[in-house]
Parts: sequence; C-alpha cells; structure tokens
Amino acid sequence: MPRINAHEEARKKIIAGALEVAAEKGWDAVTLEAIAQNVGVSKPALYSYFDNREALLRAIILEVAENIHDGLETILTQSDDIHLIIRNLAELLFEQQKPYASIFFLLPSRPSPDPKHPEEFVHLFDNSRMLLRDCLVRLKSKRELPPRVDPDAANYMIIAMTMGMITSSRFLEMDNNTVKKIWIEAMERYLLLGYGETEEPV
Repeated sequence: MPRINAHEEARKKIIAGALEVAAEKGWDAVTLEAIAQNVGVSKPALYSYFDNREALLRAIILEVAENIHDGLETILTQSDDIHLIIRNLAELLFEQQKPYASIFFLLPSRPSPDPKHPEEFVHLFDNSRMLLRDCLVRLKSKRELPPRVDPDAANYMIIAMTMGMITSSRFLEMDNNTVKKIWIEAMERYLLLGYGETEEPV
C-alpha cells in the first residue's frame, strides 16, 4: 500500500480551500488569512507549505490547469462526434469547472512579480490549446467538419469565444444556462454550418 505523504495532503487541502474562497468571493478575496480560516489552520502554519501568496497562486494555476487539461483530454480524444464534443466541452467549462475556469482564463490579464509564473501559465495553456487543435485536425480529416474550416483559425476562435463569454458573463450577471446555450450555438454555427466563411470564387 503506498505511503500517504502528509505534507502533500496538507498542500492539497490548502489549495482546495483557496479554490473555494476564489469560487465564492473572487480571486481578490484569496488572502492567506481567508485561506487559513477556510481550512481551519493558523496563518503562520500556511508558511510551512507555501512561502507566500505568489507561491500559492502558482500551485492553484497548476491545479486548475491540470483539471481542465484532463477534462479536455477525455472529451477531445474519446469521441469523433462533433455534437457530443461541443456539448461535453460546454458542460466542462460552464458547469463542472465554472468557478475554476474563470480563474484560469482571467489570470493572463493579471501581472505577476514572479518571472516563472507567466512561463508556467503559457506552457499549461499551450498544452490545452494543442489538444483542441489536434482534435479539430482529426475531425476534419474524417470529414466531420466542412472542408473550408481551418483548424488553426477555429482553434483560436474557440479559445477567444470561451474566454470572452466566461469573463463577460460575470460582469453582465448572465444566467449560466443562457451562456452555455449561446456558446453551443456559436460553436455549432461556426464549425458545422460554416458560419463566417466566404464562398470560393466561381
């Protein structure tokens, strides 16, 4: 039986506590005091696991990114049904990972004093982006997408649309089901109906 690493378990509990605070009150409310209160430990005890708030921020990014990446990998590699893929992506981003996806997508706009932070984020984000692109290439080769759909352009469009809807829906206080429905319709229109494509010259 594998030995339980008490230090790692405590770190995971702290990260989970930080995510709860962020999901309920927003990222700006994630302070060491708030996390300590949520987890039920003293603030000085947190320094046994994280040097400062920035170190905790990096750990949270890794946790959120890995969760989203794992979900994307499952959805994008186990089916060639584009309708199912679109709906499963909507479920992942707007239901299962809703509070955490907003943290993940809002972080690029937030400056960090730690030079390693942007590099880590770009690497994690890029891995997820490539999963999506590879899926679009595969679907196009199997004629699940119209011939004129460019996987690279579609990839960036989907990311931009997702980031825009996640961030704007928070400010506009939009109903989550409405946001999800709009996103699904936009994806289907772009990927399946060729919306926005220009006709080839006759």
